[in-house]
Amino acid sequence: MEVQFIKISAPADSPNNDGIHIGSSSNITISRSQIGTGDDCISLGPGSTQVTIDNVYCGPGHGICLGKRPKEGDVEGVHVKNCTISGTTNGLRIKTCADSDHSFASNFTYEDIVMNNAANPIIVDQEYCPLAHKR
Repeated sequence: MEVQFIKISAPADSPNNDGIHIGSSSNITISRSQIGTGDDCISLGPGSTQVTIDNVYCGPGHGICLGKRPKEGDVEGVHVKNCTISGTTNGLRIKTCADSDHSFASNFTYEDIVMNNAANPIIVDQEYCPLAHKR
C-alpha cells in the first residue's frame, strides 16, 4: 500500500492522536507528506514490516516512532529517509522491552534525516514495558 501527498494536522497540544499508526501490516510506503499532531507523526506498532517512510515533514508532534510492548508482533524492515522533523518533542524513537523474548525492533535504517528544534533527537528506550515486565 502506498500513501502519498497527504497533509494531517492537529493542534500540538492535542493528546493521543498519532498522525499515522501502522500495525500488523507489511509493504507500506508513506511519502511526500506533511504531518503535525500532538503525538507521534508516524507510529509503527506490532507486526509492522517492510515499511518505507520517504520525504515526510513531521512537526509539531512526537516524531517518528517504532516499537512496541512485549509479546506483540515484531517491528522490522523499516527504512526512514529524506525526512525533516521540526519543532517536535522527539525526533526518532525506538521502543522495546529488554526483559521480553518477544520484543524485537530490527533491520531498520535512518538516512538523510534533518532535525530542527527536536527536544530529544534520538531516543532508544529498552524499558518500554508494562509494570509487570519491569525489572
